[in-house]
Amino acid sequence: MFVGTTEAASLLNISAQRVRILIKEGRIQGARKINGRTWVIPLYKGIPRVSRRKRGPKPKWHSYRHCGKNTIHFDRNNIAINKKNKNTALDVISIKRGSKNLAKGHEIEIHGSCKIVYQPERPHSCGATVWIETLATATVVNFDGTVERVNNTWIWEEEEMWEIKKKNIEQLIREVS
Repeated sequence: MFVGTTEAASLLNISAQRVRILIKEGRIQGARKINGRTWVIPLYKGIPRVSRRKRGPKPKWHSYRHCGKNTIHFDRNNIAINKKNKNTALDVISIKRGSKNLAKGHEIEIHGSCKIVYQPERPHSCGATVWIETLATATVVNFDGTVERVNNTWIWEEEEMWEIKKKNIEQLIREVS
């Protein structure tokens, strides 16, 4: 999976300018410029790989648990109410980015990789101890039949690039190299 400089900055919890400086110094591994303008940075275990310098303190690159990621939550209260009242009209799945609710529904399809997280000692800001994290686009279906598409900006830019060039990123990188 590849991201741009802005998305890499949010994953590393640093500014986009700092990411560009690290690229210029050759410290972000696998970063390539495509189309003479756009940087693509590969992710290793969900985060860009940054090499350290010979001197100075160790870098403390870490990703925030929810920064730039969509988190999918299951509402246990609504599940219990639906079961008790034989009512299926309450939404039981919600997609959040940080604390902002993006979509609610009863069915979800994730178009890419995801990670199921269980952290009882460090619950999510809403109190959940189990949730799903994904950088991929997700489609949410509501009970009234409406369909919502939730995505991250870099996923959308990547899709537009694929439509325009009709090539995938790996082929573009091979051409540049």
